[in-house]
Amino acid sequence: MGKTGEAATPAEAIALLVDDAGATRACEIVEGWAKAGRWDDLLALGTALETSCDPADAARRGRFEIVADHVEDQLALGTTDAAVDALLALALRPRERSVAVPRPQSLRLQAFASRLGYGQTAETFLAALERAKDRPEHRELFACWMHEIVLRGTSLEAEPRAKRLQESLASAGHPLGGLPLALRATEREAPSYMPLYGEKGLGRAIDALTSGPMSVRTIPPPADGASVRATRADDAALAPRMLAAVRPWTEGKNGKAEAKVFSLEPSVAGGALGSWLLRALPLESTGATVRLDVSRTGAEGVFGPLFSAASNGGAYSSGNGGAYGRLAAWTSLGALVGAPEGAAVDAIDALASSSAFLTFRAPGPWFHDVAWDLGVLALRPDGRSVAVLAATDNE
Repeated sequence: MGKTGEAATPAEAIALLVDDAGATRACEIVEGWAKAGRWDDLLALGTALETSCDPADAARRGRFEIVADHVEDQLALGTTDAAVDALLALALRPRERSVAVPRPQSLRLQAFASRLGYGQTAETFLAALERAKDRPEHRELFACWMHEIVLRGTSLEAEPRAKRLQESLASAGHPLGGLPLALRATEREAPSYMPLYGEKGLGRAIDALTSGPMSVRTIPPPADGASVRATRADDAALAPRMLAAVRPWTEGKNGKAEAKVFSLEPSVAGGALGSWLLRALPLESTGATVRLDVSRTGAEGVFGPLFSAASNGGAYSSGNGGAYGRLAAWTSLGALVGAPEGAAVDAIDALASSSAFLTFRAPGPWFHDVAWDLGVLALRPDGRSVAVLAATDNE
């Protein structure tokens, strides 16, 4: 240790991890190194934490995990090329010992991309992409990072370097290859669901909650409507696509979901859509409830909650991150509005703009009446079919 007690080397920082107070001190040292631009030392510390951690010592492993997480956060949020390059190097090194719960590499890369999307500018991304253009091992991280930037409201459509990456992804059949490099109007709520990090995160979160998502500004639907006959459609092939966005919820301890499609006779006009139609459908999620909380909304009011569920996860499950959460939300929305499998985002968007939507909650035995409740009804453009997705998760 130095004369002031400050750890001068990664080994000295690791030596502090004998108790919780030492872990707190080590995290403070990590922050100090980040402020001083000691990125190589942070990279060395992250590597040493993994190699020197004893997985059999559960208590000490937990302290190693806290400090290793903090190293990764500080590198991702460091606003220099050197910090980004250090994180890219760390991303290639497996992390299996210094974690209490195993983390698939895909989940780790999504976490890095999320923090990079929050902490770095688009130009920093593009410069890093240029530096790593001959490093295919980084392609997945850059693919996720690119869409994290888009989801925070920055268009990359006019950036040749981003377009080249997107074209490469598309030609290789990568899952993210079909996502656009700018938000569509249907996605305009997505930035309000993006996670915040670092010292400024809390203040920005409060501002976002104060302004509220656009989906809260809805039109009360009619409670009564014409008589309609609803017949369950053959939706077995469609259901997995409808459920794509809420799959993290159904992977939790108490999550469940319902996805059904019905044909209607006679057809229903979008302006007549209301709670009466929900009550006419044989649904498990609403069948045993007396009260329905229903709102009419546009496609953006449906995409936002779908994206939140997919990207952020449920009570006991991790989400897919921004990029793959975006993909899952478009997949579910496409199935709801009747788009064929594999339809492009713009084709789904066009169908969604011609559809009518209800969002609903039904306090009762099926829903948990908590934050992780979602109910969507989509009346398709012809007015002759309707799709319903309901999901809930609870801790």
